Amino acid sequence: MTHAYAYTRVIHYGGRVYLATETMSDIFSAHAHDTIERGDTELVPLLHEGGVEMLLITPSTRFAVTEIEVGLKSAPTASATGPLTPRVEDHLAAG
Repeated sequence: MTHAYAYTRVIHYGGRVYLATETMSDIFSAHAHDTIERGDTELVPLLHEGGVEMLLITPSTRFAVTEIEVGLKSAPTASATGPLTPRVEDHLAAG
């Protein structure tokens, strides 16, 4: 039996991009934010379309979670609208 998943989120971390379901990105994001708020360093699991990654989260880790949008006639460009920013969240812990 094959499972079909709706990969509706993109996690940007360390110059890499991971496609994940909404649920898995929410779990990763909550665990990462909790780790950062405690000032800890942990390997946080991320289940994504390619498998499982253990991502190192520290108080200075930067990551973003964006929503995949389909059906847009034209996508904004950095030159037309300024820098592109993630729609769901962007995290940079204050040091």
